[in-house]
Amino acid sequence: MSKLPLLGSAFFVQTPLVYLAFGVVAATYWLVERTRFGLELRAVGENPRAADQAGVSVARVRVLCVLYTGACAGLAGGFISVSTIRTFTEGMTNGAGYLAVTAVILGSWRNFQVLAACLLFGSAAALQFLLPALGVPLPTAVLVMLPYVLALLAVTGLVRRSRPPAALTLPFSRGSH
Repeated sequence: MSKLPLLGSAFFVQTPLVYLAFGVVAATYWLVERTRFGLELRAVGENPRAADQAGVSVARVRVLCVLYTGACAGLAGGFISVSTIRTFTEGMTNGAGYLAVTAVILGSWRNFQVLAACLLFGSAAALQFLLPALGVPLPTAVLVMLPYVLALLAVTGLVRRSRPPAALTLPFSRGSH
């Protein structure tokens, strides 16, 4: 008798935060690609000086984006502590932030491509539990490092090149050149 049907049925039993996360991805796509704010956001990301000259408040857009990403990071932290390990412990993220940044790079800064990269890294992390259950004899250390090996390959450019927004991390002050 195969263990796969049992594992497959567990795939669909998730906490509400998992389904909320997929909703957040769809809402973010709509916000960035279909609204005026999304157009302002992309303009600020590429050329804040031009956006400012067009009447967009660069500071407002940046602050709102920091607040939104902070809320998403809070949901992610809540998911890890409530759903994954069911408690709060110091260092419980274990490099998940690094994997998140790498997923953005691998996903070429595009919403659904980033989702696919996150699912790839999540699947690689899940293999550390699935492969031993299936009787695959691999050392635990190899299974634990698999998502990070994939991330390393992504950031070293072996997968493909990614171009971030031109003004990412650059300070902006109105009136300076």
